[in-house]
Amino acid sequence: MKVVFIGTDPRTSEMALMSVRLRWPDSTPGVAGTATEGLEMVERMSPDVVILHPDFTDMSLSKAINELRGFSNVPLIVLGSQGDEMEVVTALETGADDYVRLPCDLTEMTTRVWALLRRVGYTKSHDLESPLRSGRLLVNPATYEVFLEGHRVMLTSTEFRLLYLLVRNRGTVVSHQAVERALWGDQTDSSGLVKKYVQRLRRKLLDDSREPRWIASVHGVGYRFIGPAPSPQEVGQPALVS
Repeated sequence: MKVVFIGTDPRTSEMALMSVRLRWPDSTPGVAGTATEGLEMVERMSPDVVILHPDFTDMSLSKAINELRGFSNVPLIVLGSQGDEMEVVTALETGADDYVRLPCDLTEMTTRVWALLRRVGYTKSHDLESPLRSGRLLVNPATYEVFLEGHRVMLTSTEFRLLYLLVRNRGTVVSHQAVERALWGDQTDSSGLVKKYVQRLRRKLLDDSREPRWIASVHGVGYRFIGPAPSPQEVGQPALVS
């Protein structure tokens, strides 16, 4: 278990890393005092989770998350101030997987880290599952990779889990509430986020909401994956990567 903490406050850093050690005593920590140093550390360490406290001054929270998401879909938790709703929205909309309000105790922090890792598949529960295919789209739950027309599509872990949920339930309407529970559980106020994540996913899949070929909206209910079912010849084939 490898974890990277990005932030300047030593007390917050100590609390965050201690919360990880409570569940994973042999974890390998990395601490960066600036966003720039933290991003370099993530590239170098390939951690299992990143905990970010946006008290650094070298870049904004949104820029730090956007740069991170440009090369990694590592699970990301942002620690923030009580009552700062704009920061919550910014963090989640730009690619964070969870937002934890400070102050919080060790037990809550440990639970939030474990809940996130469980949701994104850290328990390796997806390893035995085969890739899901739909035409020229391939979704691999074992590696968290998505390929479209042979090219890899860079998704955040939340975007991947949304796509995987929809593809796995091909042809069935998945309600807004079901998506919220699957992506954020009961820990985060996720009202309004589902639509934004669907829009981001459509953009990356080159999908058009007016004439969708992958994700169709069912007004007032939820979303349905409408991509083609795989042919018998495609089942079990490896990904075609350019």
